[in-house]
Amino acid sequence: MVTKADINMRFVKAIESLLQDKGLTKTGVAQSLGIKPAKFSEILNFRMNVGTETIALLCDLYSFNPTWILLGEGSMLTAGNIKGRSKSAIAVPKLPDFPLDSNGVCEMFLTLMQDKDLRANELAEEIGQLKAQVRQLTIEKERLAANAQSSSTANVG
Repeated sequence: MVTKADINMRFVKAIESLLQDKGLTKTGVAQSLGIKPAKFSEILNFRMNVGTETIALLCDLYSFNPTWILLGEGSMLTAGNIKGRSKSAIAVPKLPDFPLDSNGVCEMFLTLMQDKDLRANELAEEIGQLKAQVRQLTIEKERLAANAQSSSTANVG
């Protein structure tokens, strides 16, 4: 069962991760979340519970995963470009849990390679379709240009 204390703990972890970015301060983060610094300090010191609106705003402004904050499931950050940091960053999806023995590591890499190969095949197919469309459009453009050149000039007058 998820408790408010669990949610508060993950919220504080998220804030701590933000503060590792040298361009962010507690005051700046508090302002961005619409919280007075004193109240923000109370939340960070576990003397006050964080509200759902604050969690939603934190997730929206800084790319935190609401499922992680509320339920402790998944990655801390949503996959993709990370918003709100002083430097560009990208979060990658959480890798599946594999045993750390040599067979588990091999299994993990094989799974990742199969996923990569599947995606590469999908992209190759899409590229092939786009090339065919480009060829078709080129033929159509040349046909239209040839028709325009062979048409007679309109008589004025």
